[in-house]
Amino acid sequence: MTKRQKPHRPPQLTVDYTAMGIMTLDELKQALWTDLQVLKETYSVKYIKAPMLKLSLTNEFGEVAPLKSLNDGKPIYRMHTRHFRPACQDYEP
Repeated sequence: MTKRQKPHRPPQLTVDYTAMGIMTLDELKQALWTDLQVLKETYSVKYIKAPMLKLSLTNEFGEVAPLKSLNDGKPIYRMHTRHFRPACQDYEP
């Protein structure tokens, strides 16, 4: 007699935008904002840990458009966020 295993469920939530096809950054920004609001208001999500956004960069025709450094022209594969948590949030009043 063997134990039946539950199906594997990854601990992350995947939000899939592939059905939207080629999008502008403004369209992606609006879609992300809308989905974050749905998570907050409908599903009562308050916290997330270590989010990562993967983008397939293309031109308006869907051809691959790699991102290159402005300094030396080398390809860029990872960009760290420019947004930082204010230090004052680390202290409780």
